Amino acid sequence: MLSGLKHNAAYVTYKETRKAILRKIRLPRYLGSTYRCPVCGTGLNAFKPIWKSFFRKMEEHAYVHPLSSMETFNYQAYSCPSCDASDRERLYTLYLDKLLPTLDSSRRHRMVEFAPSVVLSRRLRTNPRLDYRSADLFRRTVDDNVDITDMKPYADSSLDLFLCSHILEHIPDDRKAMRELYRVLKPGGFGIVMVPLVHGVEETHEDPAIATADERWKHYADGDHVRQYGRRDFIARLGEAGFAVEQLGIDWFGAETFRLAGVAPDSILYVVRKPGVPG
Repeated sequence: MLSGLKHNAAYVTYKETRKAILRKIRLPRYLGSTYRCPVCGTGLNAFKPIWKSFFRKMEEHAYVHPLSSMETFNYQAYSCPSCDASDRERLYTLYLDKLLPTLDSSRRHRMVEFAPSVVLSRRLRTNPRLDYRSADLFRRTVDDNVDITDMKPYADSSLDLFLCSHILEHIPDDRKAMRELYRVLKPGGFGIVMVPLVHGVEETHEDPAIATADERWKHYADGDHVRQYGRRDFIARLGEAGFAVEQLGIDWFGAETFRLAGVAPDSILYVVRKPGVPG
């Protein structure tokens, strides 16, 4: 019952409205000019750390890696107190704000965001260059209910770009999902694909014997994750699906851009491209 409730449109709207009201009440204490959220444009003196329950969970289950070793994870400045954008969502916005203006302005570009972020969805949906759609297997608040490993609603080469953030670590057959993402992307199109990564871990750890939520918290940092990706192996799997992979870090974005947006200096954005000439 609770699982069904969290996907109910009315409940989701109520929950998001309540959170927005609380943020508005508490926002004045965070306002300033030291930082700026690239998603909502608010000037801030601080971002909010990740919720305390996350730290308790990691400590309780003795996660095998230190939090400081997790890539693209600023747990001390995790969310925007104005719009609730996480550090990785702020990173995506920095990239898209650079790339979207370069797209052909004579047509709209079809984009799908899988397991969409509320704040990013709202922002992207209003972009004049995008024909934006949201997708998820279970949520009733999205445009398309699709299984990312079998996306029948999307034809071959039908998307210009996509955003797939922290989804693949939940999917048993992640290689099939990667092949589907490649299939639906147009030649010359691009996507953002992100998963939890740990510095120094190059090979993916996945073991069917690690099956309970407690064991998954210990080894994979979440009770719903089915693997801890290794960086080299993650990139290799995307390559096997056909993608060319770009790794964009602080040298590409700029140190001051990262600092201002509250993005950790070690953050890396993984951008995939389907070889070919855009249609």
